[in-house]
Amino acid sequence: MPALKINMDSVMKLPLQKRVLILVVINIVIAGLVYWFFTGPKSDEVKRLNVNLQDLTVKLNENRSIAADIPRYLKEKEDMENKLKAAVAQLPNEKEIPDLIDGISVSGQKSGLKILLFKPEHEVKKGFYAEVPVNMQVEGRYESLYNFSIKVATLPRIVNVSGMDIQSLGHKNKVPVLKASFVATTFRFIPSPPEGAPKK
Repeated sequence: MPALKINMDSVMKLPLQKRVLILVVINIVIAGLVYWFFTGPKSDEVKRLNVNLQDLTVKLNENRSIAADIPRYLKEKEDMENKLKAAVAQLPNEKEIPDLIDGISVSGQKSGLKILLFKPEHEVKKGFYAEVPVNMQVEGRYESLYNFSIKVATLPRIVNVSGMDIQSLGHKNKVPVLKASFVATTFRFIPSPPEGAPKK
């Protein structure tokens, strides 16, 4: 303590500029010690936390954007489900297939076509529905063929006419006669088996 008192007395006797210089040096030493023992070790951790904060902020913004789009996604899902229900409603079940095939044949006759071939083929399963093709050959005027296409399009169930091959048979009573070969395909809905039932 006396030595300290002497040192303090000695310091107090120094000129003002030297005392200020000593005070600055002491403050620098204290600041260096504080940084070395307390601030320095934490700086790396602060940097790492800042990087994590930036990553979390980016993810938060992405999640907010997704959350804002959820109502639109739900609306689109509902619209797609309604469209699927409407499409499935146009697919006949197994019991309706014979009547629908008869309807295709009747449409040809009512249009004035002579049916040369009417051959239902084996159905082709496509997941929740099956294609039921009918090979057809008809003979008649262009107007009759056109009317047949219109009648098929207005049937209560979906019927596609594809692979049409048209040939001219010349004229009968000065009226051009055509022969057309094509496939009229309808679609059958395959219901899902009840839960627990063995799959075929």
